[in-house]
Amino acid sequence: MPHIPVSCPSGNHEFWYSISTPTSPNAKQIVPELPTVLFIHSGYCASETFEAQFSDPRLRQFNLLAIDALGHGGTRGTIGDQPYATKETAEDLRLVLDALHLDKVHIFGLANGGTIGLELASAYPERVLSLTICSPIPPTEPEEVIAGRMELFNHWAEADAQAPDSTLGEQVSRARKEMVNEAATGLMQLLFGFDRSPLEEALRKYALRRDLEIWSGSPEKLEQCFSTSVRWFTERSWLTQESLSKVQCAAHIIHCSEDVGYPYETAQEMEKSLQDAGVRVSLSQVHGAHYGVLTNGEEINAILRDQVLEVADPKTPLPQADFPCGRMRTPWTDNFRRFGWLPGPPDTDDNSDSESDYYAGWIYRDTQTIVES
Repeated sequence: MPHIPVSCPSGNHEFWYSISTPTSPNAKQIVPELPTVLFIHSGYCASETFEAQFSDPRLRQFNLLAIDALGHGGTRGTIGDQPYATKETAEDLRLVLDALHLDKVHIFGLANGGTIGLELASAYPERVLSLTICSPIPPTEPEEVIAGRMELFNHWAEADAQAPDSTLGEQVSRARKEMVNEAATGLMQLLFGFDRSPLEEALRKYALRRDLEIWSGSPEKLEQCFSTSVRWFTERSWLTQESLSKVQCAAHIIHCSEDVGYPYETAQEMEKSLQDAGVRVSLSQVHGAHYGVLTNGEEINAILRDQVLEVADPKTPLPQADFPCGRMRTPWTDNFRRFGWLPGPPDTDDNSDSESDYYAGWIYRDTQTIVES
């Protein structure tokens, strides 16, 4: 999982990114003749949110690219007190694409990641081939959602104040642990509802560990937490109809039916805004909570795949392989395993480290060969 240094208007940062191809979960470069999909994550969790997309063999017939935004995950850099919301995030990602020598991409954006994707499609229409927005957010953040985000931040800030220093692990006080867990519980309800799968629980633990590292332990880190989890949403701007009319690619909006923060009407309003701007847009509703990409990946991935293939060159053959029931290794597989999630059939032997126990069916290896597990 490499970093790439990029000089941005927001400062000099080192962005974490990962490229997964048909033959490698961590490729050094894309396969030039294949479509490339840029995944833009939302808040609180970084690119690991797309585990269900990067493990899908049907999507891994493309190049899949994930970039952790500034203030999230593995990216190194500080937002500070400067304005930093939709436009600034989009410009940073555009510069990362430049640094990676990637010209044209398909975009899949989750929640505010979809808003960032819209910004890119408007500012650089010649570079965005298709746009898929899952769990869209409205032009203005609802007051009740802002209140919820502030409550979560306040719990986090209280927990941070309980620590005499930035030391984690066993030295963290019981009171601090309780407040951190309370904040994490509230967050999981917003993102996943009240029912949680083993994968969602592993994501919670993994993301919480990373968030503690980058958002806790100093006033600067706590300010970064506020900037990314609250201020980004309250200061973000929405594209005008004139700006939306610059979008040249087709767009597909996906609403998850059990999204507690943003109702179906939010998706319908976005659809109408794009239609009024002359953008070719469609709208689907699937089962799932706000972060349905993790829990209902199969249906969402099928929509994304169709969106990419609609504009892909039919003369370019995609790599073909039969994956009867398996998942492919992703940049986050090992981390999820460390936090208790063992992908594989129900009868998986939890004490075995055999790769075939975790990846039934066909799996690609970095050696460019296809082997049967």
